[in-house]
Amino acid sequence: MPRSPLEEAIEAAREEDFLRALNLFLDVYGGDNAPLKTPKDASGLSYFGLSLALVRKQIKPAIDLCRRAIELEFYNGDHYANLSRVYTSAGNRKKAVETADQGLRLVPDHEYLTSVRAALGVRAAPAVPFFDRSNPINVTLGQARHAKKIADEQKKKR
Repeated sequence: MPRSPLEEAIEAAREEDFLRALNLFLDVYGGDNAPLKTPKDASGLSYFGLSLALVRKQIKPAIDLCRRAIELEFYNGDHYANLSRVYTSAGNRKKAVETADQGLRLVPDHEYLTSVRAALGVRAAPAVPFFDRSNPINVTLGQARHAKKIADEQKKKR
């Protein structure tokens, strides 16, 4: 049975062929007959948003698409994972972590979302805990700690 253009676009995005996915999504969602009547029809919105963010660097519309998908299917972990990846591509790690954690509270065993959250890692505690993370002392000490960590890893490789 042939797949619909929306299914093809989602599959391309899942395979990380974002340029092809974006072109397919533009065909699906670009016309007046865009399938947005039911939550099931909207399942491709978050992948469309992810493709838009990664290919065209259009972050604001990508965030809007992913949020709309979450509104329609709040129980789908893919949408949280994709929004988290959009935030990551925009350089907003804090929002990416918050979004992934929010999704994991709803669907804790979602494989894709779990892998996106794991890729974000865990931040180290501030060097001086009674100062804010953005305090220049913490920033400088954190950069020095990170540089030392990288130097130690390079030493081990030799």
